[in-house]
Parts: sequence; structure tokens; C-alpha cells
Amino acid sequence: LMAVLCIGLIVFGRAPSPAQPIEGLEITTDELFEDKREARIIARGNVEIRYFGEILLADRVIYDRKLNRLWAEGNLKLQEADGKVTRAGSMSLDEGLRDAFIRYARREKVLVDR
Repeated sequence: LMAVLCIGLIVFGRAPSPAQPIEGLEITTDELFEDKREARIIARGNVEIRYFGEILLADRVIYDRKLNRLWAEGNLKLQEADGKVTRAGSMSLDEGLRDAFIRYARREKVLVDR
């Protein structure tokens, strides 16, 4: 069973890019790429997103251009600042995180048309 949770994360990124950091965002992933056929930007493999004490771990984080939607899937674990841990198969992510993820992808030179 896949649990779907809506959360209010706005995340901050830790990428090995020399570009200017995105305020409040730290993202670590094995790869970031564009799936042109499906119109998606995908962070895949050991995805870790951190925001003010909250940590989201997932196999994949996906931005769908057609739906203008961001979600995470696969071995999800959300650790909140108070220590509470939630596990799920997939998780819908909010607009703030979506916009930060798009800025991160652009900074990493992935073409993102909205």
C-alpha cells in the first residue's frame, strides 16, 4: 500500500554546484535529469532534502511539468524537527518546495519550462 501525505516542506539544497545556493534549500541526490518524453524532472537515488530541522529521504523526487506537481516516492522517511518520523510509499509535496526544486534544477542546468 502506498500512503499519500501532503506536507508543508520548503526545502534547502546541498548540491555540489558552484552556483549561488538557494536560500533555505538543501538537496542531495545521485542524479538529476530530465525525462523529455514524460515532461518530468527527476532526482533519483538517495534523495535527501533538508529544511529547518526536517529531513525527507526518498528514492525519487519528481516534478511533472504537465501537472505542475512535485512528489516523492520510494522508501520515504520524513523526520520532523520534533523527532516524529513518518514513513510512506509516496508523498505529495507543497508549492513552496516545488518552486525551490525548480530553481535547484535550473541552477544545475536542467531545462525547466513551466
